[in-house]
Amino acid sequence: MKGPMAEKRYVIVGEGPAGINAAEVLRSGDPESKILVIGQELTWPYSPTVLPYFISGKIKEKGLYLSGKGYFENRRIDLIHGNGVVSVSPKEERVYLRDGSSLHFDTLILAQGGSPIVPDIPGLRRGNPLVLRTLADAKRLRLKAGRASKAIVLGAGLIGMQTAQSLAEMGLSVRVVEMMDQVLPGYFDRKAAGIIQKVYESHRVKFLFSTRIDEVEFRKGDYLLPIRGGKALEAPLLLVATGVSPNIEILRGSGIELDKGVLVDSAMRTNIPNIFAAGDVVQMEGFWKEGRVNQPILIHAVDQGRMAAASALGEKVSHSGNISMNLFHFFGHLGLSIGLISPDGGDRFDVHQTHLPSKKKYLRFVFDGDMLTGVMAINTVLDPGILLQMIRRRISFNGNKKEFLKRPLEMGRKLMCLNWR
Repeated sequence: MKGPMAEKRYVIVGEGPAGINAAEVLRSGDPESKILVIGQELTWPYSPTVLPYFISGKIKEKGLYLSGKGYFENRRIDLIHGNGVVSVSPKEERVYLRDGSSLHFDTLILAQGGSPIVPDIPGLRRGNPLVLRTLADAKRLRLKAGRASKAIVLGAGLIGMQTAQSLAEMGLSVRVVEMMDQVLPGYFDRKAAGIIQKVYESHRVKFLFSTRIDEVEFRKGDYLLPIRGGKALEAPLLLVATGVSPNIEILRGSGIELDKGVLVDSAMRTNIPNIFAAGDVVQMEGFWKEGRVNQPILIHAVDQGRMAAASALGEKVSHSGNISMNLFHFFGHLGLSIGLISPDGGDRFDVHQTHLPSKKKYLRFVFDGDMLTGVMAINTVLDPGILLQMIRRRISFNGNKKEFLKRPLEMGRKLMCLNWR
């Protein structure tokens, strides 16, 4: 029987989903020690993924928050508002805050997320374009959208597409500019992307693909974007949604190993024994052994936050690596993408797909032998959680693959019931 734990001080940098889930696991596993969560903003914690719905008015501000005052008081977790960490000293076991003060830690969990990437395009920064990562960003965007009739969005990734939808629902005419040749290139193939694109185009959203912007001008309240071989785009609202970069600047010179993010092992440990990391700031080995990758996805942030805390409590945990996953809601339709959807490997992979563009339906399964490795779907009833677990656990179909293809929802659940443990 374990004796009482020695009282410690846990400090969590970041109040997003990774940080909040880490704090909850820490308190559950250690009822007595002090837990401090340090946030950059003055608001209560929220998830940036729902901000587009706040812009369009589908979610009110109070519906954004993950937790409030009572949550922290009931769990005896201290939340420091609006006084973020500016540097970390592992040797001193201290974090230094914006106001010049510092805090000691016995165990540190880094979960400070990421920041929008603003491309180095001449004139772009001078125009102070909009980005979407914080509630303050969302409020600024909503205010400007309320006064505009047109908008330009740079980037057809998740943030760009979700925000383009919100702006269109507010009545704006939206132009999306994308360097690649389709929407959501990281999640959907061209057939699925084509269905998504047509739905957007029916809602006053138009696209320019394979397009690079060489410069941006700001004239009399409007952004002007010259287009090679075409008419310049002009609008009073410009949103930059070209990706997210892990917030690692506060760790420069700390001795914590960095690459494009904070490098961690399968137990979410950094190279410093009492420092862990989770969420959008992390770079770790992928599930497919494709090297250390950064995947800023909500489900990963939640899982990694919990695992980092469990590891910090001394539990033996091993993260098998991130598997790309996205549920994409758009104008009453649903897209799903999990795992390897367009793998390299030639004859090794077996692909089954159904494409019904007139019905706005698409389904694609990718198999490696007798195991599922990827799923892509538009407007098809599936169980995403079950499919993710089938891929993660490498569940064998044992001769039931044909039956699974006929009834994926029912057979997926049946197979996982037989293999769940």
